[in-house]
Amino acid sequence: MGRRSVSNVPAQALILMNDPFIQQQAQLWAKATDGHHGDDRARLTRMYLQAFSRPPTDSEVETLLAFVKQSETGDRAWADVAHALINTKEFIFLN
Repeated sequence: MGRRSVSNVPAQALILMNDPFIQQQAQLWAKATDGHHGDDRARLTRMYLQAFSRPPTDSEVETLLAFVKQSETGDRAWADVAHALINTKEFIFLN
């Protein structure tokens, strides 16, 4: 192929999912937003503004808050939310 399309490679995606540094950064981000922004909806909105410079949609809020509420791990659930946001295409690529 004469010209390569813009994409990430599998190794990049695996690093974002499995690298201890990335997991640690997700945990630190979750801790940094803990208790400083009111309720869970405000916390999630703050995370979206930091990650994407936009508020979350109603669907995104419902999905992620349901995940946090069903989780029995509390702080770990917020670290998982942060990790999921880091792994989105919207976070990885500039448009």
